[in-house]
Amino acid sequence: MADFLLRDIDERVAERIKEMARQKGWPLNDVILLLVKQALGLAEPEPPPVPGDIARLNGAWNEDEARAFQEAMAAMSSLPDDAPAYVGEERRTGGRRRTDLPE
Repeated sequence: MADFLLRDIDERVAERIKEMARQKGWPLNDVILLLVKQALGLAEPEPPPVPGDIARLNGAWNEDEARAFQEAMAAMSSLPDDAPAYVGEERRTGGRRRTDLPE
């Protein structure tokens, strides 16, 4: 493998490479090699983020989704802290299961 020495790297380019290395958790050399390969068409560019990716959900819920989430959270607050909801139900019915609960 050949070694190259790069000189006079623009400060903005250097900062962007360092930022990419931090984001990926990669050594600077690996980031630079990837960028060179991509520029030469020898490596596929990274795909754009997947829509709906959890990292991109910040503020992405519409009103119906937000309302459904709030209703679900409110329902969860009425459950016992240390037991599933059906445990309390079995105590009230003498161990019999309610027939209106889904199987």
